[in-house]
Amino acid sequence: MSEEKDMENKIIRTQDENGEIYSFELIDVVEFNGQEYGLLIHVPEEGEEPKAASEDDDDEEEVVIMRLNKEDDSYVFETIEDDEEFNNLIEYIEAEEDEDDEEDNEEE
Repeated sequence: MSEEKDMENKIIRTQDENGEIYSFELIDVVEFNGQEYGLLIHVPEEGEEPKAASEDDDDEEEVVIMRLNKEDDSYVFETIEDDEEFNNLIEYIEAEEDEDDEEDNEEE
């Protein structure tokens, strides 16, 4: 899955291998091991029913993580196929979140 978009436009439209188009809001960009990754949240299309929250969701939206590659003046969002890369990235993001939470608690 990939799509080119200007990073200033925070709504990203991607197309999967079946030709389905999805819209995401870019909520953050994380750099890990010299590579940038976009953290995205699904944005329902007009007429599309929003995902129903289940009891397990704790009212949190699912975050999609995609690799960013710069091509000319735009970015290409790519699915992370490598399980080791994905798992290492998740560990890094969770460690950063924990560190931010600890800093917030120290300030209080």
